[in-house]
Amino acid sequence: MKAWLWKGVNQLEMVELPIPACPDGWVRIRVHGAGVCSTDVHILRGRFFNGSPPHVLGHEIAGEVVALGHKVPAEWLGKRVVVETAVGCGQCLHCRSGNKHLCDHGAEIGFPPYQGGYAEYTIAPWSCLHELPGGMTYDEAGILEAVACPVGAVQRIGMALGETVFIAGAGAAGLSFIQAAKAFHARKIIVSVRRDIRAKQAYEFGATTVVDIRRENLPERILEETGGEGVNLAIDAVGASGTIQDCVAACRKGGRVLLYGLPDENEAITIPVSLIIMRQLRLYGVTNNEMIWDPLLELVKDGTINISRMVTHTFGMEQLPQAMELVETHSDSLIKAVLHPLC
Repeated sequence: MKAWLWKGVNQLEMVELPIPACPDGWVRIRVHGAGVCSTDVHILRGRFFNGSPPHVLGHEIAGEVVALGHKVPAEWLGKRVVVETAVGCGQCLHCRSGNKHLCDHGAEIGFPPYQGGYAEYTIAPWSCLHELPGGMTYDEAGILEAVACPVGAVQRIGMALGETVFIAGAGAAGLSFIQAAKAFHARKIIVSVRRDIRAKQAYEFGATTVVDIRRENLPERILEETGGEGVNLAIDAVGASGTIQDCVAACRKGGRVLLYGLPDENEAITIPVSLIIMRQLRLYGVTNNEMIWDPLLELVKDGTINISRMVTHTFGMEQLPQAMELVETHSDSLIKAVLHPLC
């Protein structure tokens, strides 16, 4: 089969690999859609470490089940599925408490040692499969993991009815957080942006207030929008010192800060610790939530969460380097890109 092999910093090569066999409890999937994630770009460029090469990356995966390992129920053969990529041991405290992504003996499909979706075929435990609703395309399912993480992050830390929310950034993660906040009935959703197109997209996906920080004073606008108090919840969807500081400053006393955007590991991140202490803020680092997949599929099915409008670009198998370049340059036209490994 054809696959893209990450061999080191800035080293990505299309190769021929054997079609993977199915261990007990696993299935083989013909990949029809693989979302291109900025995390993979960071790994390729040496800005984020999550295992060593050589490896097939790609952790946003949708496709068709074409082979079953021993102990997999026969009805899964031929099903259209999206893959929940966290793999745990199933026995430890983390796995048994709904946190298998924290398992000391587990990992994530797309990161070593589990080969990912930038290939014609991949394998996954059948317990990680979710059948696609009839109307969902492989392109939509191919980016579902990128939506599940932000929506699951909000579910994990909780939101009360009518809270005010600030979101730093309106890329793919930021737009997912906007929709999550709206689904949880936030009273006001304030979003900071640096580009006109992101402001437009933020409003289209449900923001109530958008602040262009090139032209406006963000702290002043947040106080104005919240009656001088600040927000209940601030979400960093970027991963930079400036946006983290914006989130801390945006919170009211006793508020919450959700850190989601991954920073460049080569850059120092400054966090205003004194402000956090004196305002008695709570900080959460959240990356995954296995409990969100079934509810999210229902939210997509009933239109509460719109993922079809987030797929803005598709690429054939040989075009992964171009897709990654588009993601890295933060093109105005891009929200999410999907690779078609079978093209």
